[in-house]
Amino acid sequence: MTVSSPSSSAPKPVAAYVCTDQGADIARSVVDNLGGDPSTLHGGGLGGAARVCRTPALEKLVLAEMGNMTLDAACECVTEIRHTGAHVIVLGDKPDLATYRALRNAGAEEYFAYPVTPEEIIAANDNIAAPVQQPVAETQTVHGTCIGVMGCNGGVGTSLLAQNLAFHAAAGKGSGSALETALIDADLRFGSQAIDLDRKDTPGLLEALSAPDRVDDTFLGATMEKLTERLSLYSQQAHISQNVDAMDAAFPPLLDAIRAKFDAVVIDLPRTTLVAHPEFARALDTLILVIPAGYAGVNVASRLMSVLKAEAPALKILPVLSEFRQDAKLTAKDIGVGIGLDVVATLPESAKALTRAHRAAKSLTENQPRAPYAKATRTIWERATKPAKAAVGTSAQKPRLGFFKRATA
Repeated sequence: MTVSSPSSSAPKPVAAYVCTDQGADIARSVVDNLGGDPSTLHGGGLGGAARVCRTPALEKLVLAEMGNMTLDAACECVTEIRHTGAHVIVLGDKPDLATYRALRNAGAEEYFAYPVTPEEIIAANDNIAAPVQQPVAETQTVHGTCIGVMGCNGGVGTSLLAQNLAFHAAAGKGSGSALETALIDADLRFGSQAIDLDRKDTPGLLEALSAPDRVDDTFLGATMEKLTERLSLYSQQAHISQNVDAMDAAFPPLLDAIRAKFDAVVIDLPRTTLVAHPEFARALDTLILVIPAGYAGVNVASRLMSVLKAEAPALKILPVLSEFRQDAKLTAKDIGVGIGLDVVATLPESAKALTRAHRAAKSLTENQPRAPYAKATRTIWERATKPAKAAVGTSAQKPRLGFFKRATA
């Protein structure tokens, strides 16, 4: 890595202080694009930048690598540079929320953990340099639709449905356009979304749950696993010693940050989590209840709906029949009568198609878009995202007296 020595020339658009070849390559591209020259590329990293900083600043923007510095030392350096009037963007290899927040609080305009592209840094600088706009009337943040998918019993294909709904939303095939979509695995004990898709766990999920009020777009972009161009994943299994109940309680506030970034959020939601934290229901727009063709499933669905009616009366509930478990082989009509709400779709038994999808580490709708299961997924998505106004007056949204209550009336 060859870099120049710092000079004391007139203020320049940008100066870079790096300590690795990776940082030097990125810095050269940034300097070139921002109108700098090779003389503004120096060694020494963030510490070197702080040692040569002057008042007034020698440059408008300082791009510096954190290197092996401690976080406290890095924050002190950032503060010193900011006192000169220069803006600071820090590069490093620690992709955690604590580092990001500490450097921002110290005065850094932005912190990027590797890998990062020159374009991202240039975009951050453009935001710094953008002219101050006149105050405008405060507007309410637009949130993406939030859909929970929950099984009334095990083995009904809840995780599979959540996964396929997310892939369908992000692909934008059929009706509607492709949406920026987040797939959230809320089963912190045994969640398998990352495993099923042959992806790594996303440690950022547990970190985000530890401080949901500090999560922003930059953190989400750095810690979520990118499944496709428009689909991102949060999925991580907590250690057996961790307090999962406390983290479950942090999901609703975390969803506020996630919904602000994404057009659609699909949550693989364990029923135990919802029962323990019924306030979770208020964070959802729609809840899809996956019910097996048996009396036990009808019983669980009825009990859950009673809880939801009290906790989140505005929540749209969509019952779905799963043929993955045959049980008593109740029909969709039987189940609709039993729970007092029409079943909107049936998930067909798809063992062979599912095996092929799992072996390819893909969603079933992605692997076999013309399969009956894919068609059912599209139907469910259309019902889940149908505007509430359009749903008024439909039998699916007008609960009727179930046969359990009718028998005792």
